[in-house]
Amino acid sequence: MVEVAIAEPGELAAAQLEAAESLVRAAFGPSFRSHDWLHALDGVHVVLTAGDALLAFGAVVPRTLRHNGRALDTGYVEAVAVRADQQGSGLGAVVMDHAENVIRARHEVGALNAVESATGFYARRGWTPWTGHTQAAGPAGVIDTYADADRIYLLCPQPLDPGAALVCDWRPGDLW
Repeated sequence: MVEVAIAEPGELAAAQLEAAESLVRAAFGPSFRSHDWLHALDGVHVVLTAGDALLAFGAVVPRTLRHNGRALDTGYVEAVAVRADQQGSGLGAVVMDHAENVIRARHEVGALNAVESATGFYARRGWTPWTGHTQAAGPAGVIDTYADADRIYLLCPQPLDPGAALVCDWRPGDLW
């Protein structure tokens, strides 16, 4: 039987985090770098297990997106992964069900940067692809982030105007 645990930041033991990192690295392959994992650590973790086996994982990290002069309290989804032999069994949907519940309960909007192979999955769940311009606010000011714009998805109660840029907060590594 699959068990679901929602863990607040700091609640998972080091061994649990190591297992989650291994799962996520296996799912994403060599393109998943150290800073990618660090982006998921400060979030609320959704952990699916069967016995002692970790089957799936995801995180909702607090971030601030800015749009049209407004700061949006955002639940940003990171590191969603399902063990290879469990893919296609619906566990990714279970992770996202719980992640979306966290977003709706704690944040104004949800956001994520989808890998190409998962864009249809998120769209079917009601996530909307962002069609506008993206930027990041950093130490040197606001910069354009064209490379990420086509894979940003939002979960918003009210649509945002794509005529105004969507601006993420700065962080090391991948900005989105």
